[in-house]
Amino acid sequence: LPAATGAAPEPKIREEMVSVRSDAELALFVARLMGLAKDSRSREEIDGGRWVFRLGMPAIGASGPQPVAVSPAAPVSSTARFDKGIIGERLIETLPAGTTRLIVGKPVRFTPLARDRLRLRGIEIERNG
Repeated sequence: LPAATGAAPEPKIREEMVSVRSDAELALFVARLMGLAKDSRSREEIDGGRWVFRLGMPAIGASGPQPVAVSPAAPVSSTARFDKGIIGERLIETLPAGTTRLIVGKPVRFTPLARDRLRLRGIEIERNG
């Protein structure tokens, strides 16, 4: 029998690639961070270094939705885009006030609570692809 080391397993680290190519994308990222900070568990993960953000393009096959602005000419908070992933209520709450449209890729799925939040905020969903 192997001897027990007594060491606790290393905590999982969540790494998220962030692409900031315009003021609009920066505004979306800041709004997302502010929304994440409202949730104590997410805030603890970020503060504890278990949720880190890296500057760069998302890797091919990276999991999770990656919000990006549709167009640098679009108003900062009117449109958001998600290409893949499951969109939950918490993510909807991180969208900037004034968001009126969500452009999503074909593989994007919504939780029932996320759909409710979208409806309450008056945000329309546009499927792309």
